[in-house]
Amino acid sequence: MPTVDGPLWCPRHNEERLKLYANYKAHHALLDTLVDNPACSDVTTILGCTALPLLKEWNDCLRLKYNLLTRCIEARVYFSERFFGNDMDFGHKAFWESLVKKRAEVERFLYYVETRAYQLILQAQNALWVLDRDPDAHDSGDCSGYEDEPLGRDASFHSIESDRDAAIDDPLEAVLREKSVEFLEKIRSRLARYCCTPSTSRYHDERLEVIYAYVRRGIFTEPALMFLSQSYDSVMALLNDDNLDLVTLEKIWNAVKTLCVHDIRDAVDDVLRVNREGDYVMVLGGKVFKETSGEEWPLHAWGHMMAIYHCYSCLRTACKTMDEVIAMTRFALFSETALSQSCIKYEYGFDGAKELILAGFIPSDIPLSSPRHSIICTDSGSQSFGPMWEETKRNLSLYGSLSLNDAKAQAFVNGCIRHPDLMVMLRKGADGRVIRSRPVVWTSRKRHARSRSALASIPWEKTRDVVRCEDDDLEEAQPSGWNHEKIADCLMVVLVDSGEGNMGDFVRKLLEIWCQVYHVKDKKELYCALETTFVEAGELEQCTCGRHEITFTPSITQGDVMNAYESLWGTQPPPWLVENPNRFRLATDSF
Repeated sequence: MPTVDGPLWCPRHNEERLKLYANYKAHHALLDTLVDNPACSDVTTILGCTALPLLKEWNDCLRLKYNLLTRCIEARVYFSERFFGNDMDFGHKAFWESLVKKRAEVERFLYYVETRAYQLILQAQNALWVLDRDPDAHDSGDCSGYEDEPLGRDASFHSIESDRDAAIDDPLEAVLREKSVEFLEKIRSRLARYCCTPSTSRYHDERLEVIYAYVRRGIFTEPALMFLSQSYDSVMALLNDDNLDLVTLEKIWNAVKTLCVHDIRDAVDDVLRVNREGDYVMVLGGKVFKETSGEEWPLHAWGHMMAIYHCYSCLRTACKTMDEVIAMTRFALFSETALSQSCIKYEYGFDGAKELILAGFIPSDIPLSSPRHSIICTDSGSQSFGPMWEETKRNLSLYGSLSLNDAKAQAFVNGCIRHPDLMVMLRKGADGRVIRSRPVVWTSRKRHARSRSALASIPWEKTRDVVRCEDDDLEEAQPSGWNHEKIADCLMVVLVDSGEGNMGDFVRKLLEIWCQVYHVKDKKELYCALETTFVEAGELEQCTCGRHEITFTPSITQGDVMNAYESLWGTQPPPWLVENPNRFRLATDSF
């Protein structure tokens, strides 16, 4: 639109211009009436304050000034980008720059007020240990499996401009309101997905408590949010407050979505721990503990973890012991939870591999088969008398780990040692001695002859060209766990198959040994025997083996986000979420 006198805007846009300008002048007038408090504009005074109510008063004053400055600045920007025109006085460039400078100064004082209030809140609870936490101790990258897709403005998202018959509003006010709704619904939809447990599940209320603990974990390390939380007595009271401004909602959203898998483990432990003693800080009516309990988790606890984090590799970094690796992997397989397997796998394409892992054998990998036998003719050099024939025999090998606390794991290893086709090398724990089932556990060996027919006359036992399993190879059997470090406190084994067949046959041999350990006939009965224990204990709320009748509910990691949203927030989901339930879809839905 030309910035000259005379041209007319359409009635709607002209009214939007007028309302934008009128609100700008109103906010500017209110800004001019504010009386600066020298106390909250002095860093030394702020940091020396010992009264939390006084800091709250200063915070309210600074927050009001910050919001007014922001509205004036954004009104000018919005007008310049969308409407143009020289018939309205938004101030010259130097004035606008002065507003930006003032806002930066107010933001600086806000930081000191919030930081000082944070210190006093923690000091009052004897929880200054929170300040000593290393924010970079764990990777906070978001690979939880949930996308962070901005809402945008599509046909399903209500907009002031899409309703021609509605009263015309200040367009900047409409944009800010929609952004606030965007962040609020991101928070609510994300937490609703975490809460997708059927109401009939015995762990539904426990899942709610985990979600509350999860939110507390996001808030207690953020000074501004911790200061804000003092005005609420619960997580739901905070998240159901319709008066939260855009800045606060954005901070809550960032706090919720950037928690790493270790924070989530801590949140689950906050809820499930039996020992409620120890250092903690109260946040929104609940305890956030300084240290984890170290207590053994029930199997279903990993379902809470998987509802929030959908990356198997990341979940492995939250496992501190071999037993936790086994339990977490078992829950993923029993519940048929589709986790991302970008780095570490727990599903392989071999028949019986699932049951092999469920029984407690965690392989480093189950690779595809390589040729077991080959004969080649090579040129042995100009000084030799003709070609040299080389015959190679290769064995298949699997590196894996088992629990030191499971008697059946030792029985499985003993069965492998007795098997005529298998060679075994093992070590119990980092300080254990290396044990071999045979003097030499080898993976390949070669014999050479001047002719192909002469190869058969050379005994394999006399060849010296042998690749042996060395003690250090057992380190490859150790599973990765906490912070990507190897878990050495386990039963490490290297299993070598010197018989015939491919990797599928090797897996079946190992599965037969597990069947003998559990006194069952085949893999179906083995699966049933493994699953029944957890189903009857109530740790699994479904039965997939089909060998016994048990009343069960769907897996606690599954559910309907729409029903969960209504149950959690007590209101119907917004129309745009109903029309497009994948708005906050799982990034791992394709796995």
